[in-house]
Amino acid sequence: MREENHAAAIEALIAAYRLTGREAEVLYWVSKGKTNKDIGDILGTSPRTVNKHLEHVFEKLGVKTRTAAANLAMAKMGMGRGE
Repeated sequence: MREENHAAAIEALIAAYRLTGREAEVLYWVSKGKTNKDIGDILGTSPRTVNKHLEHVFEKLGVKTRTAAANLAMAKMGMGRGE
């Protein structure tokens, strides 16, 4: 069930913010508090590549920080604090 929730959350981010699948995955893991290194390990890519995806995400979301991006993502995925 957790994998289904993960996929649904990523689909919600793609639809809401016109992100690519990889950008949505990166944003999802940022919203979970993961570092670029952690995300790179999870997705099988380098932390630098994760950073480049984040630059695009920030531009598409109109934000400048990880925290702002994570807050928007959590709101869109229906996740409140502590969930």
